[in-house]
Amino acid sequence: MVISTKAQREGDASSDTPVTQWLDAPTEDSVKTVVTYMLEHPSQSISSTHIVATAKAFKQLADMCRDPDVRTRLADGALAAASSLLLERVVAELGPGTEQSNGHAEHVFLLVQVLRCICNQSADTDAARTQLLEHGGTAALARALSIDDVWRQPVPVAQAAFGAVLNVSLDHKLCTQALVDACAIEPHISALRVHGLGNGAHSVWPLVCSSLDNLCEDAEAAAKHFEQHAGLASNMLQALAEITEQLANIASVSGEVAEQFVQIKEQQDADVTAALRGAQRTLLWNLCEVLEKSSVVRLQLCEPVYMHQMFDILAYYVATGGPDEPTQPEPNVAQPPSRPLPQGNRNADATAQMIVGVSGEDAALSMFDDSGLQQRLFAQLAQSESALAAAAALCLGNLARTDAHCTQLAETHPDVVQAAIAWFESGEVRVRHAASGLLKNLCVPAPAKARMVELGLPAVAARNVDTAVVPVQANAIGILRHLANGCAEPTVQALLAQEPGKSKDQGQDQGQCALARLLTAVRSTDIDGIRCEGTRLVAAVAKAVYLKRACDAQDLEARGLDLVAPLVRLVVLDGQRHPLLQQESLVALTVLVAASSDNAPYAHAVVRCLVPETAAVGTVSEPTEDDTIEGDTIEANDADDETAEADDAETTAPDSFTNVLKRLLTQSGPVWPQSTMQAKSLITQLTTQLNVQSSPFDPAGLDILRTEILPLTN
Repeated sequence: MVISTKAQREGDASSDTPVTQWLDAPTEDSVKTVVTYMLEHPSQSISSTHIVATAKAFKQLADMCRDPDVRTRLADGALAAASSLLLERVVAELGPGTEQSNGHAEHVFLLVQVLRCICNQSADTDAARTQLLEHGGTAALARALSIDDVWRQPVPVAQAAFGAVLNVSLDHKLCTQALVDACAIEPHISALRVHGLGNGAHSVWPLVCSSLDNLCEDAEAAAKHFEQHAGLASNMLQALAEITEQLANIASVSGEVAEQFVQIKEQQDADVTAALRGAQRTLLWNLCEVLEKSSVVRLQLCEPVYMHQMFDILAYYVATGGPDEPTQPEPNVAQPPSRPLPQGNRNADATAQMIVGVSGEDAALSMFDDSGLQQRLFAQLAQSESALAAAAALCLGNLARTDAHCTQLAETHPDVVQAAIAWFESGEVRVRHAASGLLKNLCVPAPAKARMVELGLPAVAARNVDTAVVPVQANAIGILRHLANGCAEPTVQALLAQEPGKSKDQGQDQGQCALARLLTAVRSTDIDGIRCEGTRLVAAVAKAVYLKRACDAQDLEARGLDLVAPLVRLVVLDGQRHPLLQQESLVALTVLVAASSDNAPYAHAVVRCLVPETAAVGTVSEPTEDDTIEGDTIEANDADDETAEADDAETTAPDSFTNVLKRLLTQSGPVWPQSTMQAKSLITQLTTQLNVQSSPFDPAGLDILRTEILPLTN
């Protein structure tokens, strides 16, 4: 660092001040005299005559504050106040828009020493941090990060600046929030740009990353700041994309030095690569956490260009990640958001989660019409890399959430649908989940159902109704239920088809038809979503067979399946929480009772269920936040979470079928009028069957029907 003249380097001896006197014999006892003088004479302290002496004094103070005991004794406010005041003054001289003067080098010298002093005095000392906050030091620190000289001489200046920010904010919530409010995050992101790697800047990047991690540690507060500054998330994503591209270029040269680092020695090149990887990790996890916390920030990235960048980043992690990725969380590194897509490495998990989160916003639906993004998603779904195919299926499923988009995709891109069906049937767990979610969305609009049947989806879904992978099972059941409403015949045929062999998931005998395996799964599961959706599918099959004549009723009756028990169970367990499901089950029960015969004694089964001992249905779980029947937006759910919910949920004793019917008939409590009407229809059909059926009914159930139920129908 160049000092203008010898007199300036040594200080002006003819102008003696407490600062110059103290420099002759610096002691801790006289520090207060020096800093008091600086506070009372700030302009004189940074004048051309005294600025070098002031810088030397701060250098001496910074060195003294290395001692924990000394900095504790100096944390009385005077040093923090003087540091804050002179930092503010020197930042005003060097800040953006200012011209370099003859004393520019001296001002930079003072800047470095004041920053070093702030850095050292605030290390593990909350009292000093609080004093700096009270005297405006945090705001001045945030502005100092944007000075051009920080990166002209990054090793001395940037190191001091970002080190000061890190120490001031570390484990001090108020200082951290003050720095965030003063827009300190922005220069951190600007610092981690590839074009700023010259002059040894890479050696400062680890410090920048640590400081940025600390500022974003409170994800909620960081997300609010990102919401208020619309370009911040896109800048962070751009920096991440640049670093990822640079790392990909370095990897592609097979040991040769990348173009930007031709003049860097071998060891220095390794240091640059390590700095790039550290910055990549910091940007990824902090951005992922912010996106997880804020839908407003996700909306800011609902543009095709940002989606392309995220897929580029994912492609890099898929290509380079794997066994070398750490399996244990690293200290001071943000953890993945809840329910990450279970891929091969944590970085790919986080990137896939960002893609899912952004594409799941309603504002992202317009991206479906972007031809470039469409082609990329189609290409990735068709390739053999399951991680990329899974992310493409999740994204495409989220973008195709309107009837128009689903119909367009099914009608004009059958090859894409076939690729999704292939992944659904034989891919890895994550891609089966993603592909089946996409296919479930495509089965919703009526115009697309016939095409999905033509492509063989019902048979594939039927083979997965009892898979051990819960999210895939839920999607398979949802697919069949959607198809049963519009394409009933092929759907019912797929459920009744005999498929000998072994299930790859459970090793069960598939000589049973899919409907039989579905009933077994519904009866044995503790997961509300599977039980409810599976029972709705059973109800749809009953209506399709006996109302729509989707198949010969004898084909169903010959199998001797118990269709009544799951329907009764849903009426009892889930009626109050989901009255629509209760009504659907009552409708199906009414249809079955009306279709009763010697070969299909459905009415007898309903009467038996009126006896409490016969109709035991287990326990009912209290509703939790995650108890959802069906959603359009595809989420990257962890398959084990739903099972854990059933284990942890509080349980209560279930009501009896008889009591539920009595409550419906008398409209006691919160009861849908439609459910009351349907319950009366069910009892009417039972009464009719009492006079028609030749085989005897259960005596206990018959007595309950006649003495407790029938009187209420009037």
